[in-house]
Amino acid sequence: MTTRVSDLPITVEDGLATWTVDPAAAATTEQARELVKENAGAVLDHLHRDGALRVRGLRSVRAAKDFNAVVAEVLPALRDYVGGTSPREQVHGKIMTATYVPPDWSIILHQEMAYTRTLPAYLAFYCERPADHGGLSTWGDMRAALDRVDRGVRERLDRHGLRLGRTLLAPETVHLKPGVKKPWTEVFGTTDRAEVDRVAAERGWETEWIRDDAVRLYQEVVPAVREHPVTGVSVWCNQAHFFNPSCMMRWAAEDGREPERAEQERAARENPELLDRMYLGNGDPVGDDDALHVYRVLRELERGVALQATDLLLIDNLLVAHGRTAFQGERRILVALADRPEQAAQNGHGEAQ
Repeated sequence: MTTRVSDLPITVEDGLATWTVDPAAAATTEQARELVKENAGAVLDHLHRDGALRVRGLRSVRAAKDFNAVVAEVLPALRDYVGGTSPREQVHGKIMTATYVPPDWSIILHQEMAYTRTLPAYLAFYCERPADHGGLSTWGDMRAALDRVDRGVRERLDRHGLRLGRTLLAPETVHLKPGVKKPWTEVFGTTDRAEVDRVAAERGWETEWIRDDAVRLYQEVVPAVREHPVTGVSVWCNQAHFFNPSCMMRWAAEDGREPERAEQERAARENPELLDRMYLGNGDPVGDDDALHVYRVLRELERGVALQATDLLLIDNLLVAHGRTAFQGERRILVALADRPEQAAQNGHGEAQ
């Protein structure tokens, strides 16, 4: 029998809804799986209402395979990351490392793969090792973002929709690209240019090989505002702020990453073709003022929490954006992306597992 949300012993710790389980009830991975399975309906009810839930006390979850087994009980339709923009490492099955950028980088709030029509419905993070200092997991409510974004900005971005344009270099030359450096071989999981073109066409993307080592990728047009498929609530859901050179320079300046800020500025002046950028559906680039306005709104909504070892953080990817603060020491967070089961086959992102 599935427990409903009112039966979950949820408290609020550090501003984040937290379900602390009895470690004795989850002393083994199999017990942890059964506990999560019994409460899966309640967990999903909570995510659809509040957007995020930390699960604490699953001490038997000690490795990627344990995380995979437990999270699949509540999010069975785990999916791949083909076409994603962040550098990651595949660890076990569809379990990956969280976005890798150097520790002195923060990661600004964003919804995972919001530049695609079929973005993941849910995210699950597992803290394998917390940072020595910093490294907070950040989140922000995208219903609140929709309320705070200027009406004019919302209308301009939503009228034509948004389309991400990316320049992807080969592994040998990716160091020339400002910002996050992810080669096309990693984005598409192949070294075959024909396979890149095939996968892109299958997903409604356009490719243009601009030289032997680089492809210009234009992904599909998506709305700036979306409706949650379960609750019907409208949310701000796009990455207009993330893929804008002015925002990238502001982000680097706020982190104190002067070399990266200068690199972005130089590329904008001398090699603009290397920069990723968000466009309106009519082909015009999103204006710097509009992108910076969205950036400021999301920065104001940012909240942070320090995950402890074995903590899970479950997120509804439409309702809540996520990120991280800079850190010192070692930090290892694993992540799983998941569709709603009824959408998995339609989206073609892999089998439910």
